[in-house]
Order: sequence, then structure tokens, then C-alpha cells
Amino acid sequence: MDGIVNVMKPAGMTSHDVVAKLRRVYHTKKVGHTGTLDPDAIGVLPICVGQATRLVEYFTEKDKTYKVIMKFGNETTTQDSSGEVTITTELPTLSKAEFCAVTEQFIGEIQQVPPMYSAIKKDGQPLYKLAREGVEVEIEPRPVTIHGIKVLMYNKESAMLEVHCGKGTYIRTLCQDLARACGSSAHMTYLMRLSSGDFNIADAVPLARLEQSETPEQFLQGMNDCLHAMPAVTVTDKKMMERIVNGLSQKAQGAESLAEGTVCRAVTQEGVLLAIGTIINQAFQPNKVFKCGE
Repeated sequence: MDGIVNVMKPAGMTSHDVVAKLRRVYHTKKVGHTGTLDPDAIGVLPICVGQATRLVEYFTEKDKTYKVIMKFGNETTTQDSSGEVTITTELPTLSKAEFCAVTEQFIGEIQQVPPMYSAIKKDGQPLYKLAREGVEVEIEPRPVTIHGIKVLMYNKESAMLEVHCGKGTYIRTLCQDLARACGSSAHMTYLMRLSSGDFNIADAVPLARLEQSETPEQFLQGMNDCLHAMPAVTVTDKKMMERIVNGLSQKAQGAESLAEGTVCRAVTQEGVLLAIGTIINQAFQPNKVFKCGE
């Protein structure tokens, strides 16, 4: 079985916990997630199964949308409600209009310092392990992109936001930084991922339903279908197909119209994904080849 399942992750488990459960559901070790979601968070977690695990990199690059609630007055070690309080401040005195103006300062590419309680590695060690051992390290800020922030609710004690952002953004860190910009402090109390690329909350399948299903394969979306935004070239005969699956460069229908260096997919006329590759000299050069029909 190959494909991507859009899982509705429940609270209280890590993304790796979900992967472990789906390995049992689909009876394969070839299962991988497309971007970590905090244990306390819920929402969209696309999981790749079988050959689709080789597509993970193309999905982790996609934008994400979140709904988050931040509570003013305290910062914590983990930047969410699971941590210990480290700082207590007065609540913000801003009006809703003034708070919205502060959020606008965070739109675009910003520098963000990742939290200590994260899976990012420092000298080969995950930061969360160093944090648990009480080891303090300097964390370099990283560029992240915030496409938009909608203020859904604000009452000086808490705020609910919808955040559209690029990969690598820590929403709990954003909450802390927003509060500091308001002259206060905050930590995240609720997080739901509404979308990850083209995968949306409305179509997400609860993990419990997958575990209880006698036919979990029905929830797998085809690899080619999930790559519809990637340019495609069409393979029209058996000889072309054989060259591509053997990793050889091949002129293919549509290749001549794509720019040099374009990453694209090669598909059969029936819509079966054969390979992902690059356009070189108006020909398709395979980089990743998939077992057609298996």
C-alpha cells in the first residue's frame, strides 16, 4: 500500500507515536510524518505510507495554517501550558485595534529563536534533551515567514489567532514574542493545525477511526494526486517508461515547455507516478523512481 493519509492527530501524543500506530494499521515499517506537531496540539498531520515516504520532503516544505490561543501574564519553560512559569507580568493594556497593529509587525520574514523544548539539534543533541538535563545553550535565530495573522478574539487576558506561516515556524514562540511586543508576557494554551499544504482539517481522518477500520487503505490518497501542484511531463510509450524507471534521461511530452532546472514529476497517460526529476536540456532526468503499479 502506497499513499498519504491525512490524520487528525489527537492531543497527548507525539507525531512519532502516530507513526508507530499507523505502522501497525498498515502493516509496514515504511511510514513517516511530514512535519512534527506538538504533543498537546491537535489537527492535520499528513502521514506517508509505503513508497510515499520518499515524498516527505515535498510536503514538509508547504505552508501551514494554525488556530492558537495565547494566555497573557506568564511565560513558561516550554512556552505552553505544560511548562513551569518563568516570568509573570502585568496584562497588556492595549485595545484590540492596538493589538492587531502589533500582530502586523510580525507579517513577512522575521527572525525567530526556536524554543529549548524542541526537536532541533545542537551538536547532534535534540534541544529538548539538553533542556531536561538543565544544559543551557545559545540558540541562533532563524528566518521564518508569517504570511498572515487574523485576530479572532482578544480580551487582554487571552487572544485567539489564526496564523498562516511557512515551514519551521514555532507558534508558541510567536505567541511569546507577540506578548513581549505588547509589553506583557504569554504562553500558548491551545493549538490546532488547520492545514498543511493541500491537506485540510475538514478532510482529516481521526486516528481512532483508522485504528478501528477493517479497510484503512480506503483513506490513502494517491501519490500522484497529492503532487498535483508540481509540474508534470507525460510518458506516452513503454520504451520511454523503461528509460525513466532505469534512471535515464528522456524526452517526454511537456518537458520542452518547462524551464531548465524545474523539479517535476513523470506520469503515465493513466496518471501513475513514475518518477520525480529535473528538466535538463529540455529532457526529464529522473532523481527518484517509483515502482509502477506496486
